[in-house]
Amino acid sequence: MSYIKAEDVRSPRGAWALIQVLYDGGPSTDDEGAWSLCVGEWYGKRRLAARWNGQDEGGSAAGNPSARGYPTWFIVPPEFEEPLMAVVPADKLTLAKALLNQK
Repeated sequence: MSYIKAEDVRSPRGAWALIQVLYDGGPSTDDEGAWSLCVGEWYGKRRLAARWNGQDEGGSAAGNPSARGYPTWFIVPPEFEEPLMAVVPADKLTLAKALLNQK
């Protein structure tokens, strides 16, 4: 199984709805973990979420976190949202702030 793109991670179902991927670091390698960041709705509230990406070969394609082999998102605690916004690419920063109602 090959790496699952951040835009294709739709779990946890029922509680989560992906709105926009802000950063996708691509597949992880043996010596470096790649990660992704997005905005979605968690129980109806817009939140920032993150995950460690999976690998193309030799490891877990689902990355971390995952549940029953399906890739999932980790909902970022509100106090970590602002520091993580510093890594959002400039071309997506205005959109990210608007989606999260930040100034």
